[in-house]
Amino acid sequence: MISCINVHVVLDGRRNRAKASPGDSDTSQEKFCSILKDVLKNRPNVDRVKLQKSGGVVSRNAKVRQKARGYRIREYFYGPSNDLSPHSNVVSFSDLFIYRIGGGPQAPRSALPIGAVPAADPTRLVPVNVIHDLLHLVLAISYAKEQDEIISSNVAGFIYVTNVGMNRKKITYLAPCAGNF
Repeated sequence: MISCINVHVVLDGRRNRAKASPGDSDTSQEKFCSILKDVLKNRPNVDRVKLQKSGGVVSRNAKVRQKARGYRIREYFYGPSNDLSPHSNVVSFSDLFIYRIGGGPQAPRSALPIGAVPAADPTRLVPVNVIHDLLHLVLAISYAKEQDEIISSNVAGFIYVTNVGMNRKKITYLAPCAGNF
């Protein structure tokens, strides 16, 4: 908590200096915002106040995050105390429409014109071909009836791909309940 108080004191001091810098008594919100914009515009390197890490924060490496993710997926399908019974279903490739949201190839900065910034659209839908790489992935099931409704539709639930039969053109998946999606 001491570091939070220190940050508050530093920020409060900076605010007071910013208000006092014009030399007049007008400290309205608009004037304050205008001053801050001018100060930030002329300073490419904005001051940062670094906070100390809280005592309870623990860094998690990739292996720990992967294990926690696996536990949560298992908990979703089998329940927190293994008291649920998920169901396995098989569906033809032709019955599936799989999309990646926000995906797609993006040109590296080195391939762009000088000064250009790569444009990433987080709502872009990219069709995904059914390939063996879908094995062991968790897929969201959407209530959308049409492709253009996917972004704005609710998620009905999730399935876990347990087998991709390229020869038979069938996917086997685990669902938390019986029935087709």
